[in-house]
Amino acid sequence: MQGEYNMKQCLMIKTKDHKNFFTHEKNLPQLIEFSRTFNAEISTVQISSEVEVLELEELAPALCEMKSQKTDYKILEIKLRPKEDRRKILYRARKIQKHIHDSLIKGKTVSLKGLINKYKNQKLTTACLCNHFKLTRDKMESEGYLFVKTGGGSYKVIIS
Repeated sequence: MQGEYNMKQCLMIKTKDHKNFFTHEKNLPQLIEFSRTFNAEISTVQISSEVEVLELEELAPALCEMKSQKTDYKILEIKLRPKEDRRKILYRARKIQKHIHDSLIKGKTVSLKGLINKYKNQKLTTACLCNHFKLTRDKMESEGYLFVKTGGGSYKVIIS
């Protein structure tokens, strides 16, 4: 990016199809409901002073036409983050539980600490991962698998 002196600060709206639009910070109150309805992320960014910052009246048609404003930007603060939809949450849960199941079937020791480390970028709580681990163990026990605790929060399938 260019030097800080050729920069200006504004809001960036990032739609769920990853198109960016730049508007004035004063428009944030009017964009909150739009963000919630359309799952758009709104951030305060720094952009080159040559980039056009859209007025509210220009923003609506630009969003409808879906012509993204392409430029380099630096995110200063994320104001509104879109909520995750239920389908995505359930998909992630299945993926985590499948990883736990597959690791145990292969004879590996699975630990809560290991899960926390593996999924640290997902921003999941320890309680959430602990729950996935417990659900997977309970399901496997109902299928006849036996477990041995190998340490604090670590389990392994007993292979006979």
